[in-house]
Amino acid sequence: MAHLEPARLVELALESTTLSEDTDALRHLSTCRPCREQLERMTRVVALARSVDPADLPIAPAGPVWQRITQELSQTNEPRRQPPSG
Repeated sequence: MAHLEPARLVELALESTTLSEDTDALRHLSTCRPCREQLERMTRVVALARSVDPADLPIAPAGPVWQRITQELSQTNEPRRQPPSG
């Protein structure tokens, strides 16, 4: 049995098209547990991503903190430039 393409499952999870409009996908999902489970996982990820508040997003460390991190990772004493924001 041919499974649904991952890109098609993503489209369905993002609701860019509704499942009721795609009878072939609906028929396949009714009989294919792996595709149905993958769609359910993708749909949960989309729902969680859409529920994120700006306060939940990570912030870049302050310049001195970033410099210390990069110094320790590179094991040199040369300061590194802070990565571009945004």
